[in-house]
Amino acid sequence: QSGTESNWRKRHTESIIEEMNKEGYEVLYRNGFMNQDRQIQDMRTFIAYKVDMIVFTPIVEDGWDAVLLEAKDAGIPVIVVDRHIRTAEENLYLTHIGPSFKAEGNRAGLYITNHFQNSSQTSIKILEMRGLAKTSSANFRSEGFTEVISRDSRIAIVASLEGDYIRSKAKDVFRNYIEENGWIDIDVLYSHNDEMTLGILEVMKESGIVAGQDIIIVTIDGQAEMIENLRAGKVNCVVECNPNAGWYVRNTIKRYLKGNPIPNEIYMPETVFSDKGNLESIPPREY
Repeated sequence: QSGTESNWRKRHTESIIEEMNKEGYEVLYRNGFMNQDRQIQDMRTFIAYKVDMIVFTPIVEDGWDAVLLEAKDAGIPVIVVDRHIRTAEENLYLTHIGPSFKAEGNRAGLYITNHFQNSSQTSIKILEMRGLAKTSSANFRSEGFTEVISRDSRIAIVASLEGDYIRSKAKDVFRNYIEENGWIDIDVLYSHNDEMTLGILEVMKESGIVAGQDIIIVTIDGQAEMIENLRAGKVNCVVECNPNAGWYVRNTIKRYLKGNPIPNEIYMPETVFSDKGNLESIPPREY
């Protein structure tokens, strides 16, 4: 696993381990602590242990070729979960299981274009709080969002800041930005994950900004705390990023062991919660 930086990530890990245990598999778990070198060393340890399969969540997209080639040479199939990777050589891993980050960005953009569709406002300015650089989630969430908002010439991203998916980092970065530039021109905050949004909400409260009204807020993940903020009117739209990969990993492993063909991509279903919907019908969150 890449780390334990959020409730989302912790639930992601729990989901996979819970489902593996249902099959009676022996699961060796390692926490990468948001460090790629450490993750690669963990994978080499698993290869030395001669495990039957490696399931891993990459931190960044690039830099995995060597260790994946080692796993392949050792006859150990690898499943990539959550974020995507890029490899120079094909067929270095069995499949990728996770969300469509671009679709998440599309959904966030769609909420904004619909929200301002009948508005007479001539200019709509967005502040984007991006996730960790060089990750597929940050890149695709930006790409998908920009693709949709570009259909309305009034809407523009005036600043893209980097919060690294960490609450404290986003909090500091956002505070510094509004101290230097003010916030009055910001119509929308688009945040790549709930942890960063929670940090920003603290700064908004300190600064007298009425979250959800002075600034429209769209965030991605769907943590329980953020759904409560949605119900309280402090955020306007929560795009779900589904952490419950366990069943999909378990099913894929079972199919593989039976000799069934496995597709290159397995996308998990996700939805959107917004102030336009029935907020009481949202099922309890597990994270």
